[in-house]
Amino acid sequence: MRKILLNEYGTVDVLHEINEAVPTPNHGQILIKVAATSMNDPDIHIRQHGPFPTMPKEMRPTLPHMLGEDFSGIITAIGEGVTRFQVGDHVIGLTLNGTYAEYIALNENSLVATVPSNLDLTPLGGLYVTAATAWAAVVLNGMVQTGQNVLIHGAAGGVGSMAVQIAKHFGAYVIGTAGSYSREYLKELGADEVIDYRTQDFTKIVSEVDLVINLTGSATLEQSYQVVKKGGRLTSANGVPDKEKAAAMGIEASYTMGMVSPEDLAAVIRLYSEGDLKLKISKMYHFKLEDIKQAHLDFEKGPNQGKRIIKFDVERR
Repeated sequence: MRKILLNEYGTVDVLHEINEAVPTPNHGQILIKVAATSMNDPDIHIRQHGPFPTMPKEMRPTLPHMLGEDFSGIITAIGEGVTRFQVGDHVIGLTLNGTYAEYIALNENSLVATVPSNLDLTPLGGLYVTAATAWAAVVLNGMVQTGQNVLIHGAAGGVGSMAVQIAKHFGAYVIGTAGSYSREYLKELGADEVIDYRTQDFTKIVSEVDLVINLTGSATLEQSYQVVKKGGRLTSANGVPDKEKAAAMGIEASYTMGMVSPEDLAAVIRLYSEGDLKLKISKMYHFKLEDIKQAHLDFEKGPNQGKRIIKFDVERR
């Protein structure tokens, strides 16, 4: 099988392809033929600089390393003792061991869930990271409630577009910051207001919001404390909030990671299956070294509205 690795950190040229045998699942493992994966912020940061400073030690990758986090695919073999899955199951999941390979072997207790077999696996390759992170931000950390005002920074990106839809699903009034070119897109997703971050200062437009979700970086995070009402919440998936500062201002702050329970993931899949959660694909790439290099370059350049999907040939053996 083909596999793409990096042996050092740097430009896209550190990515290289190797060939190795298809793994055999060990006891308690499942073998997945990957159908699709997607581009996410960590892929770029790790390829360029190595692990995030905020990464727990046990989650930090070591070289050689395979990039990629979320995936969709079909289970083609199971090891002894596997009880959760069967050969032929369609699944989505998340792994810190990488997805740039035609087959991956994972423990059956990994972050993997079955999806209805009638769903197209290609877009599902980009669902887990975006939807799980958005769910964690809006529902688990944000504790959104009907009628609340929610401000989402980076609303047009992969996670942001999911956060907009989830917040609306729970009855919130949603304000998103994004480029002006994303206004109609966000309106279609349900956003009530869109602030152009390039020409407008959100701190002069909104105040007393119940929840701020930051997906854009530390500078925006630093400005966001002042627009949250006392008793409100601020959560960030990009930049770690200062909990002491937040407490002094009478608000709660948290750092969001896309780790959700099986029950939460089932709720996400149900919303997607029923058409209440839509995933926009901005561009499709094939699982080829040059295509993946281009996907990295395109992601770095932006803008990233929706998801960039890397599609595998599921018929190929």
